[in-house]
Amino acid sequence: MATDPYKVPGIEDVTCDHIVKAEGLDGKVRALAVRTTATCEKARSIHDTTPAATAALGRFMTGSLLIGSNMKGENDTQTTILKGDGPLGGVTCVCDFGNKVRAYPVNPKIETKYHNPGKIDVGSAVGNGMLTIIRDIGLKEPYVGSVELISGEIAEDFAYYLAKSEQTKSIVALGVLIEGGKVTQAGGLMIQLLPSADEKTIDYLENRASGFPDITFLLSEGFSPAQIIDLFLGDPDIEFLEGAPVSFSCPCSKERMSSGLITLGKEELTELENDPDGITTECHFCGCKYHFTKEDIEELIKSI
Repeated sequence: MATDPYKVPGIEDVTCDHIVKAEGLDGKVRALAVRTTATCEKARSIHDTTPAATAALGRFMTGSLLIGSNMKGENDTQTTILKGDGPLGGVTCVCDFGNKVRAYPVNPKIETKYHNPGKIDVGSAVGNGMLTIIRDIGLKEPYVGSVELISGEIAEDFAYYLAKSEQTKSIVALGVLIEGGKVTQAGGLMIQLLPSADEKTIDYLENRASGFPDITFLLSEGFSPAQIIDLFLGDPDIEFLEGAPVSFSCPCSKERMSSGLITLGKEELTELENDPDGITTECHFCGCKYHFTKEDIEELIKSI
């Protein structure tokens, strides 16, 4: 019986959101592709974003997942922060071990402009600004890298970050397709040069990238992340290393919110305690609300 050339360890259902890792071109490149359709739609639904904010949020989450996919420890986290002078204001995204992601835009309700019909102008929504990536992987201090945005279209900005901050030449493609106000396709592709890559490899990849179809078009046509990698590399000896599910996930809880309130200090908590109805906090990432009664706040003050 012939084996499925696209069978990836760790992936049983290729229609679900998942990420795939591979190596190809005689070990000269690392390739990753991800489907994030349900993940991005959940974020859109939570934050009730307009199309321009949806596209930016989805691209940023997808790119963050691609870059953060090499986390090894269960407590590792990666925070990506986009700050721009455009109407979006920015996006904050956190990726946890296990390809779990959560994110929120500063301004979810912004006007949507288009480069041409169907092609949202994300760059004008983001504007000029900075991209910062913070990796906390159990070392004494987190690794922090920042670069200026070069386009605001997000994919190019991630590629620029990798070249400048991590000295890794990369091709990054990201896409979010919105139909009827909802995300119907979303995903991304990242190709990275390994140390053994030569000029011939670079020229080959540049030629492959020229005119390569949009990621959302390929997803719409039924291509899986593994098939997208295969189509891009055109390598009959490609090796699919592993795959894993991807999901929108927020670990917030009343206990975590309590810890955040404690950081306000006794003075500010005492002021909040004066409200007989208590206070309600809301998670920026998932919108969950947690109510603290006057008695709850009294207990927090005692714990300081």
